[in-house]
Amino acid sequence: MWIPRFACPECTVALVDGNVGGCACDRCGNVYAQEDGLWHFLTPARRRLLEPFLRQYRAIRERDGRRRAASEYYSALPWVPSDDPHAAEWQIRRESYGHLLRRALSAAPQAIRILDLGAGNAWLSHRLAALGHHVVAVDVLDDDADGLRASKHYGVRFPAIQADYDALPLAPEQFDLVVFNGSLHYAPDPAATLAAAHRMLAPGGAMAVMDSPMFLRDADGRAMTADMASRFESLLREPLPRGADGAAGFIQTGRGYLTFGAIEASAQSLGLRAEFIGSRGPIGWRLRRRIGGLRLGRSPAAFGVWIAT
Repeated sequence: MWIPRFACPECTVALVDGNVGGCACDRCGNVYAQEDGLWHFLTPARRRLLEPFLRQYRAIRERDGRRRAASEYYSALPWVPSDDPHAAEWQIRRESYGHLLRRALSAAPQAIRILDLGAGNAWLSHRLAALGHHVVAVDVLDDDADGLRASKHYGVRFPAIQADYDALPLAPEQFDLVVFNGSLHYAPDPAATLAAAHRMLAPGGAMAVMDSPMFLRDADGRAMTADMASRFESLLREPLPRGADGAAGFIQTGRGYLTFGAIEASAQSLGLRAEFIGSRGPIGWRLRRRIGGLRLGRSPAAFGVWIAT
């Protein structure tokens, strides 16, 4: 298993002895543990800030039927049975995965170094590692249903790192591909997050943003997130956790969507050329989204893969 070079997420000093038991930062004194292939790089302060969102996220995913237990379910992803309640969304994921393979990896050598940011249950890391690539999965959630500990279900091993992708515990310039897997829309400042991820790229590397909801207009994105907040609150019998400001309600760590204009501006600022390859999904799903968009007076989100080189 390829292990990346670590750096302190708080002060960026290079860390050593990351393979056994964990490591400590000589400058700031933070200690980072490692157990069973999972590295923990969230400081207590960052964990406290994230905990209300993570608690809400787990509750919503549980009520929405997304947290599973069977190893067979995880090892088959992104393929699910046709009667799965989220089959349409997983079809989108499969299409986007195919776009990633064809557009970013078809001409790659046998094994490249890939950073999977917002990996969730690490299904994408599993698929890419099974193809022979050196993959590192990063997420803030480490539980065994929706987080990095779900990697126990996979037959191939890869490093899993619990960390905030705005405080990456990694030395720069060591990855050939950085992928945000359905996760960049959670970033409070997507442009800054992309810039930090860009520093992880080796010369000639590429970046990809998969399956974040994309809009032409901010107004359409705001309408989508407002509708989503209302749906999630009605999904739970009990009130959602209170936000950091003390107000009850839906907690968002970011806007919850991206716009084509903003992400293209980020690419240009980093000196990258970008393209977007859309994923369509099943026709019934597309029709339901179009009808829902008409009801809300907005365009539906686009999903797919944005690739910048």
